[in-house]
Amino acid sequence: MFALTFGLGALMVGALFFILPWFKGLSKWALLSSWGIKAFASIILLYVYTSIYPLRNEADVFKYYDDGIMLSEIAAEQPAAFTRIMLGTWNTQDMVYLNRLNYWFRSYDHGISNDNRVVIRINALLNLITRGSYGLNLLVFIALSWLGSYWLFRLFLGLSASKITSFIAAFLLPSTIFWSSGILKEALLFFALGGFLYSLFQLYQRVRLNFLFLGILSLFMLSFLKIYILIALLPLVWITWIWARTRSWRMLYSSVIGFLTLFILCHVLFFPEWSMLSTLQGKQFDFIQMANAVNAGSMVPIIPMDGRLTTLFILIPLGIWNVLVYPDSSMLKNVQSVFAFTENVLILLVFLGALLRLKGVSWKLDWRFPMLVFSLIVFSLVGMTAPVVGAMVRYKAPVLPFLWMSLLHYQIPYVKQLFTSNRIYQWLNTHL
Repeated sequence: MFALTFGLGALMVGALFFILPWFKGLSKWALLSSWGIKAFASIILLYVYTSIYPLRNEADVFKYYDDGIMLSEIAAEQPAAFTRIMLGTWNTQDMVYLNRLNYWFRSYDHGISNDNRVVIRINALLNLITRGSYGLNLLVFIALSWLGSYWLFRLFLGLSASKITSFIAAFLLPSTIFWSSGILKEALLFFALGGFLYSLFQLYQRVRLNFLFLGILSLFMLSFLKIYILIALLPLVWITWIWARTRSWRMLYSSVIGFLTLFILCHVLFFPEWSMLSTLQGKQFDFIQMANAVNAGSMVPIIPMDGRLTTLFILIPLGIWNVLVYPDSSMLKNVQSVFAFTENVLILLVFLGALLRLKGVSWKLDWRFPMLVFSLIVFSLVGMTAPVVGAMVRYKAPVLPFLWMSLLHYQIPYVKQLFTSNRIYQWLNTHL
C-alpha cells in the first residue's frame, strides 16, 4: 500500500511542479530530475532504516511519525487537550496524554527548545488530512524539502550567475539529499532555511507581501528547529545586508558593534541567567552520555568543556577538523560511510584550491565569505558538541550547500577555467 500511495503521489507532485509556472530558472528536465532524485533518496533512506537498521523505535524516520499518530488520536479523544498541546499551552492535566508520546520529552535535554516537537506536531496535523498514511506524510516532507532546495538554487543563481554550481550545491550533494529526504527535522529545516534566505534576497530588491510572509514563517520555523543555525546565520545576514546597501567599512564596523551591543542587552534584560558556555557544555555532556548509553561505536577525540573561554577557543578549530576529517579510512564499514568519506575528501580538495587562492589574489567581501563563515561556525558547533561520526555527517548536511558554493567560487582561476572551458560543463550550464 505504501508503494502505491507514495509512487502515485510522487508522480502527481512531479506533474504539478512541471505544469505550474512558478518554478523559473530551471529547464523542465532539470526540474523533474531534481524531484526524481529527491523521491529516490527518500526510498533509499527508508531502506536503510528498515533493512540495515531495522529497530523502528530507534529510527528517526519513524519515531516522530509514530508519536504524531498518537497525538492525532488525542485530537479525537480530547480536542481541547490536543489544541493546548499543539499551541504549547498544556497543563498538568494534559500530562496523561503527553506521557503516551515516546519522544515528546528527551532523556538528555540541556537546551533552549526541543525540536522533536515541531516534527511530531506537523505529523499530527498531517494525519488529520492523510488519515495517518506514511506515504502521503513523507511526500509532504520531501516536497517541502525540495522547495527549500529550489529557493536555495534561486538564491545561489542570483548571487553567482552560475547555473551549474548553483544546481549542484542545491540539489546534488549526497549527504544533503539523503538526510533531507525523510520525515525528519532536516526536511523542514531546508524549507525554512531556503525560504528565509530567498525571501530576504527578494525583499532586498523589492518589498512584496508574499515574500514578507514567507520570511516571517521561515524565521518562526527556524527558531523552533535548529536554533544554533539561526544564531549562526542572523549576524552574517545582517552584516551582508549592511555591506550590500552601503559598501561602507565604517557602517560595517558600526553594524557589528551595534549587533554585539544589542545581543548583550537582550541577554542581560531578557535572559540574565542564560550562559552560552554552560549551554554548549551541557549539550556536549548530554550527547556524550547518550552516545555511551546506546554504545555508539564511532566517537571521535574531543576535549570536554569546562565552562572556560580558553577551552572553547581550542574546541572551535578542533570541531571544524573533526567534521571535515571524519569518517576517516579506518571507519569505512558500509556504503554510507564510504559516501561520507568520499564527500569529505572532495571538500578538502576544494578547500585546498581555495587556500591556494589566498596568495596573490585579492579577496573581497561579497556573498562567498559570509557563506564560508556560516558553514564553518556550524561545523565547529557540531564538531564540539556531537563528537559521534554519524551525528556529525547528519548535522552538517544542511550547511553543505553554502560551503560548496563559497569554495567552488573561491577556486584559483586556472581550476575555474579548466572546468568552464569543458564542453560538457558549457552544455549543462546552458540546458539546465
